[in-house]
Amino acid sequence: MTSVKRVFCSILLSLAALELPLAAERISFKGLQDVCVDLPEDYLVSGSNKEGTAYQLDYATAPVTAVIRIYEEGRFSSAKEALDTSLANLKAQGPSKEVMWRNLTGATGEFGFRFNTVEMKGKAMASLIPNGKGCIVCIAWCPENQKEKCEPFITSFLDAVYIDAGSYFESGIWTQSLYPEKDEWQEITLTIDGKTINTKLRKSDKEAAEYVVDREFQTMCMYASSQKWKQAWQRYYRMIYRDSFHRLQKASFDIYNELAPYCKDGTDLAQKLLTWTQGFSYEREKTSSDFAALPGMLLGGGSDCDSRSMLLSVLLTGMNQDAILLVSRQYSHALCAITSGHQGHSFKFNGKDYLMGETTKQGLTWGIIAADQDKQDNWVPVIFP
Repeated sequence: MTSVKRVFCSILLSLAALELPLAAERISFKGLQDVCVDLPEDYLVSGSNKEGTAYQLDYATAPVTAVIRIYEEGRFSSAKEALDTSLANLKAQGPSKEVMWRNLTGATGEFGFRFNTVEMKGKAMASLIPNGKGCIVCIAWCPENQKEKCEPFITSFLDAVYIDAGSYFESGIWTQSLYPEKDEWQEITLTIDGKTINTKLRKSDKEAAEYVVDREFQTMCMYASSQKWKQAWQRYYRMIYRDSFHRLQKASFDIYNELAPYCKDGTDLAQKLLTWTQGFSYEREKTSSDFAALPGMLLGGGSDCDSRSMLLSVLLTGMNQDAILLVSRQYSHALCAITSGHQGHSFKFNGKDYLMGETTKQGLTWGIIAADQDKQDNWVPVIFP
C-alpha cells in the first residue's frame, strides 16, 4: 500500500455504499433518497476502505483530491463537529464556521496541511441530512501552488451536494456561506404582454448569481479539450439553474399569477414569455463567461441566447412546465424547449417531444427555428430536475 493510500485510509469514516457511476457523473447513496453529488467529470475512485463504505476521488482534469463520506446518525452532535473531526484526522488546520442551509445548521471550512514535502490547501463542507439520516462531509484539496487555478473547481465540487429534493432548487452550501439570505429586497417592475408585474429580488441575488456563473465557467473551461466537454457543458448549466431557481422563484410566481388568467393553456403562457425575451436588448457580457446572470436580466441588463433561454427555462419550470435548455457548439447558439400539444417542429429527448423556442428573433413562435440549425445531433440537451 502506498503512503498516499495509508494517509487516506487513516481518515476514512463510515459511508453508505456509493453508486457509481450515474449519467453525467452524478452519484447517489444507497438508502438515502434524494442525496446526490453532481460531480465534475473525469474522476477516478482511487481509494476505499475494505468494506467499500468510503471513497477518495482523484481528478485527471485538475490536480484535486476529494473525499466524500457520510456519518451515521448520532456519531456527532453537529455538522461542524463532524467537519472539524474529519479535518483533524487529516491533520489539517484552518477555520470552520456554521452555515444555515436548507433550514439546517451545516458547516464550511478552509484548511491546509503538509503531505510529505508538499503544502496542500483545501476547502470542506458538512451538512446534516434531513429526517435523521446522518451527516454528509465533503473535503477537497490541491497543492498550494495550484490553489488559484483549482479553487473554482473545488468550490464547485462542494456546492454540488444535494441533501433532499428541495436542495435541487436552491444554492449550494458554499454559495450560501458567502451570500447568506437576508430579508433585504429590492422591488422590480416587469412589463410582459402589456401587463405590469410587480415583483422583487433579494439585494444580494445579482452578485451571488454572478459569482456562481463565473465559478462554473472557470470549472467548465477545464474541459475545453476533454472528450467529456458535453457533460461539462450540461453540468455548467445545471449548476446555474440550481442557483437561479430559488432567486427567481418569487418572480416566476408573480408572473404566473398575473398572466395565467389570460392564457388559453401553458403553451400560450410560454409564448407570452418567449415574445417578452425576444424583445430584450441583445448584449454580450463583458465577462469571461459571456453569460448574463439571470437576476441581472430582470433588473434590465443585456443578454444573449443562452442566458435568455436559461431565463425561460427557470421561469417556466417554476410554473410547473416541462422546459429544457438546448445548446450547440456547432451553431454557437442556445434555445429553450418545452413539451406541448401544439403543432411545430420538435426534437425528441428522453422519450418526449420538445418544441424549440428561439429567443433572439422577434415574432417567432414555439416550434420554429432556423432551417440551417435543424440537425438534432448538433444540440446538447440540458435536462433539469
